[in-house]
Amino acid sequence: MVAHGRLTFLFFSATLPLITVLFGAWSGSLLLVSGMAFGALWMPPVGSLAVLQHDDRIVLVAYALVGAFLVAAGQQLAKVARRAGSAEAATQEATDRLLQVERQARHRFDVALDSAGVPFVILTPVVREGRIAEFRWDYLNKAAAQLFNQNAAVVIGSSTAYVRPAGWEANMLLERLTPLAQRPGREAFDIRVSGENGEQWFHVVAASLDGSVVAWFGDVTPRVRAEQALSEADRRKDEFLATLAHELRNPLAPIRHVAEILEQPNLTEERRIWCISVLRRQSAAMALLLDDLLDVSRITRGALKLRKEAVAMREVVDEAVEIARPILAGKGHELVIKPPVRPLHIEADRLRLAQVLANLLMNAAKYTPPGGRIELAATADDAEIVLSVTDNGIGIEPDKLSAIFAMFSQVNRDQHRQGGLGIGLALSKSLIELHGGRLTASSGGKDRGSCFAIHLPATSRVLPMPAPTRAALAVHASAPKRRILVVDDNVDAADAMTAFLEMQGHDVRTVYSGEEAIELLGEYNPNVILLDLGLPGMSGLDVARRIRATPSTHDVTLIAVTGWGQQQDRARTTDAGFDFHFTKPVDIAQLTQAVDSAVAAP
Repeated sequence: MVAHGRLTFLFFSATLPLITVLFGAWSGSLLLVSGMAFGALWMPPVGSLAVLQHDDRIVLVAYALVGAFLVAAGQQLAKVARRAGSAEAATQEATDRLLQVERQARHRFDVALDSAGVPFVILTPVVREGRIAEFRWDYLNKAAAQLFNQNAAVVIGSSTAYVRPAGWEANMLLERLTPLAQRPGREAFDIRVSGENGEQWFHVVAASLDGSVVAWFGDVTPRVRAEQALSEADRRKDEFLATLAHELRNPLAPIRHVAEILEQPNLTEERRIWCISVLRRQSAAMALLLDDLLDVSRITRGALKLRKEAVAMREVVDEAVEIARPILAGKGHELVIKPPVRPLHIEADRLRLAQVLANLLMNAAKYTPPGGRIELAATADDAEIVLSVTDNGIGIEPDKLSAIFAMFSQVNRDQHRQGGLGIGLALSKSLIELHGGRLTASSGGKDRGSCFAIHLPATSRVLPMPAPTRAALAVHASAPKRRILVVDDNVDAADAMTAFLEMQGHDVRTVYSGEEAIELLGEYNPNVILLDLGLPGMSGLDVARRIRATPSTHDVTLIAVTGWGQQQDRARTTDAGFDFHFTKPVDIAQLTQAVDSAVAAP
């Protein structure tokens, strides 16, 4: 029992510092007093607080002293603990504050980059065997994430070798960004990609960042397309001006030749009448050319007004055929007209509708080899009225169908084959749209002919008026054949040149196509060939090359007579083997000198 009491006494002593630290100095002091009382109770006499023996008193005093010391030590430990707790709390508070600041900064960073609307990425290089093998996507803003077909969370951490925007090339990214990952720097460049939305262009600004690379990707597709459109418009403008000069020279050439013929003293009445006819036709051709230019200007400004009236479709067809007849006859085409089953009358601007139809006929004649077949048909049903012009000419390739109605474009953009300003179809399309209709084109492909159709709404039909029935018209013209060979598909120009040269005493033969020229050379051996470059089918350049490649005609003098007079055109004629290059209208003195020098040659 005594031993048990002493153990308990010792237990009280051992817990004094802990109690003091946990509950304070008063708790420690109370426990100390309780321990002393407990010890006194267990000292003889047991059960009494009186301590009679001297040794027990010494023990009790020692306990009191040691206990007081332990309480004091516990009190100091409590103070130290409180200070440590305060420091820890302050540290935790500072840590929380820093985390909050970091979260806010990251949030502001994300909001700022996302609100910019411009793709922004951070890429980290992946090094293998001492070199950068690929990059890893470490950050993407919302705009950048939209470039991918996957969620941004999936992209981040992925390799550029496997995950990248559609159409982007891994090698391109690696090649462009590797130098920035290896050394500090900044680079701006443009890239072109072919994605799901077609061809796109991005302006990239990339910079080094602690071994990584940051990059902005600005979508500049609208700007690039606008620049391309401006460049294309500028190119078309230059082509148009060159073509305009060419087309104006064409009618000027026979006019100038006719003027020279009219000055000859031995001019017959028949020849004079013919000269007047040529002047009228060619001046009319120039008038039509200028009218087209004016009409385009009026339509662009919205100043062109239609003068609609009730008109018989047959009248429109007859007027269009009359306008196109010279070129149809000059190229020996067969024109077949298929009128509607019943008389057809519409409310339209007769002049403008005939102008469009004539333009389609002349285009068909221009792009159909000599002796071709052209069909003009008119049909009507409850939905619409259709006027179609079909030919068996050179046709239109499928990828060019969508562009033929653009301003300053041509069905076959080859300046040495076909003439025209490239505004006819664009003008025709606008005129038909002013009538509430549409102009369409179709073709089976190259050398399979084409069909252009005017579609007018059925509402444009009006009550019919009596009109005489006329049979379908067929136009046939055979090219006449006359030591000088003149080759030109402009009949008036060729005949005028032939007449002038014949009056100079030369033996002249005349043909109107390159194929005819090659065929005639088998039986006719000229010293000089006057060759137009803009021939249908086989161009003048092709004919010249064939002539130079044939031993029997290798030494013939070749004179280019053309409306194309730019430096690049002269370079082409030189390469093809021409000896002279004259632009229309030809200076007669220069031409005579060139012909005389050739005739004098052995």
